[in-house]
Parts: sequence; C-alpha cells; structure tokens
Amino acid sequence: MSQAHYSDEDELPHLESVSNALKCEQSGHVMEAILLYEESIFKMGHMHNADPHKQPLSHKYLKKYESRAKQLREQVKSHLQSSKLLTHITIERDARGRSYQRLLGNYLNDSVKEVHVNEPHLCEQHQFKNLINFFEVLVKNCRYLKYIRLTTRPDPVLSKNQLHILQQIRADLATGNIHMNYQMDESLNDRKIVLSSGIVIKIARGLHYFEPVEDVYALGMCDYDFRKCLPTEVDIWKCRAFAKMPRESNERLAYKQQPKDSMDHGQDMAYSSD
Repeated sequence: MSQAHYSDEDELPHLESVSNALKCEQSGHVMEAILLYEESIFKMGHMHNADPHKQPLSHKYLKKYESRAKQLREQVKSHLQSSKLLTHITIERDARGRSYQRLLGNYLNDSVKEVHVNEPHLCEQHQFKNLINFFEVLVKNCRYLKYIRLTTRPDPVLSKNQLHILQQIRADLATGNIHMNYQMDESLNDRKIVLSSGIVIKIARGLHYFEPVEDVYALGMCDYDFRKCLPTEVDIWKCRAFAKMPRESNERLAYKQQPKDSMDHGQDMAYSSD
C-alpha cells in the first residue's frame, strides 16, 4: 500500500498511486490511469478528513485529480458508446476447439497495451487455472502488454487463500515487466474483458466456459482446445482504441517474441532482459 508523505518545502501531499497515474496517462495507459486516480482520490479523501491543517491543500489536489479522472472517464465512455458489434458466437455444449487462443487470438496483438478483466468467480482451483491459461495467451500474443487490471468478488470462505494466489500471479507477471493490479467488488456480476485496442469481449460465462478436467492424464489438461465446453454466448465489440500503439524503438517489450521459424518449431517465448 502506498504511503503518504509531505515535502518540507511546500507540504504537498504525495502518493505513489498519484505518480503511477501520471505515468500511466503520459504513456497512454488510460484505463489504468483512471483507476489509479480514483485510488488516489480515495486516499486523499482520508488525508483531508484526518488532518484539518492540510484540508485547504488536499482539497485543491482532490479537485484536480477528480477533474482529471472525470475527463478520462468521459473519454473512455465516449469510445464505448460508439462501439459496434463485430461478431456473435454461440458455443454449444460439449463443443471442442474453443480455447482462449482459438476464440480470441485474432484480437490479441501488438495494439494491446493494457487489459481489464471483470471475472466475478475466482475461488475454485479450476477457476484460477482458467485465469492463468488466459493470461498465458495474453502475454504470448500481446508483445506490448504492460498493465492487467483484474476485478473479482472476494472469496467468502477462503479470502486469504484467494489473495495469496493472486499475489503469486502478480509477482510472476512482474518478472516479465507486466504490472497486474487486482481489486475486490462484492457486487460484481458483469463478466467482461476490455482491451486498450478498443475490443470489448463479453462471454456469458466469463472465463469459465470449460468443463473442468478431472483426470490428470486426460487431453485438455494443458491444451484447452481439447476441453469440452459448457453452452454460452460470446459478443465481441469494437470501439476506438483507448491508447495509441507505441513505437518499438521507444517502448520496452514485456516479452521478446522469437522469430516465426523458431515459434513454428515449438520454442518458448522469453522474458525481456531489460
């Protein structure tokens, strides 16, 4: 959790989330910037109420960040309102060949810099396996991916275990220069994946449209194309991109993609050494 402190010179409030929000906005990661501004506003609200002597100053910066967050929200909202349905897909019960790669791979490319995932149900082991498999597909396809924001419901029984798993996933992604943030929302029902390229994916069952594989030694344990599906509906929408695609010359790659010939021979993706 970021800590607040004040400079000796002007006693302006500083929060790590404010600095991160500014960096995200400047680098074109608009969706993440909005949430970081909102986090900063929440924390500064507590600072405002806790220290009467700092209230005029904190009020000034609260207004500033509230205004900026509102402008960015309106920008995203206007993009979403202009979205058009690209395709509707019906997945039948027991269908195969509907892995995340096969279903969504065409939309996961170099134009994706950040991804927001709303997935209400992340409590069971097979649900976390689905999440990890989806993240693998994201990372493998999106060379410029920098931020992942996950929103889910808190586990009512094993909340500590849920947080521990999410922290492990976040730490692993961080080794590849990908920042994952997660937040809990008890009222979350909406299942949605939003890509910074302007693609919005709505799957009625969220990430969990596969039948769990119970036998460890069965096809489908690793390759999701072999898994049977549960019946569901998929809508894929397109709006204006939320951020411009960076130039490779001035943007650090999160993962280095092997040459096509190497990939065709099954060689792995490698973490950036930066």
